[in-house]
Amino acid sequence: MRKISVVVADDHGLIRDGIQAMLKYEDSIEIVAEAENGLDATIQVEHHEPDVVLMDIMMPEMNGIEAMKKIKDTSPRSKIILMSMEISEEFISQALECGVSGYLPKDVRKATLISAIEKVNEGEEFFDPKVSEAIFRNYYKKKTKGPSAVTKGSGKISKREEEILSLVCNGMTNKEISDQLFISVRTVDSHKSHIMEKLGLKNTVDLIKFSIKNGFIEI
Repeated sequence: MRKISVVVADDHGLIRDGIQAMLKYEDSIEIVAEAENGLDATIQVEHHEPDVVLMDIMMPEMNGIEAMKKIKDTSPRSKIILMSMEISEEFISQALECGVSGYLPKDVRKATLISAIEKVNEGEEFFDPKVSEAIFRNYYKKKTKGPSAVTKGSGKISKREEEILSLVCNGMTNKEISDQLFISVRTVDSHKSHIMEKLGLKNTVDLIKFSIKNGFIEI
C-alpha cells in the first residue's frame, strides 16, 4: 500500500520533532520533508508534491496563509492542514477562502492528527470542533437576512437527512454519527452525499454555511 506523503512546515524545531515522533511508526504515513518557514514550505512542496501538508500559520519569510496560496498554484493536488496555537476566526476565514482541507490546534492528540491526515488525503475536510464553532460564528455574522431558499422542515431533504446535517455541522465524524443513530458509516456517508447533491453543495464547509443560513443549526 502506498504511504501518504507528508511535508511538515513549522518554524519551531520542537514542533516538527514532535510530529515526526508521532508519525514515525505509522505504516500509512511518511514524512518526506520538513520546512522551517513559509517560503521553504513552498519549495519543499513543489519539489516533493506531497499528498498532505501540515503547516503552521505564523511563520517567518511567508506565513501559512500566503504559503498556502502559492502551494495551491504550484501543487494543486496537495491537501493542506493548517495548525495553530490559537483558533482565529480571521485566519479560518482566510484559509477557507484559499481552499484549506483541515485546521487543527497544535495540542491535537496523535489519533486525531492521524485521522485528519487520512481523511484529508481521501478528499474529505477535517476541522477540530473548536474550529467548527469558530466557522459557525464567522458565517453567522455574515448571514444574509430575508427568506431562505430551503428552510428546516421544508421537505427538500428528509427528516433523517436534517438530523444528519445537524450532527455533521456540530463537528461529529461519520463514525460518531453512525454510533449515535445506530446506522452504518456507509449509510451516513450515503446520506451526506444525497444531501449535498440535493442542495447543490460541494463539501462540509458549504454544508456549514448552508445550515447557518437556513436554520438547521443554532448559534
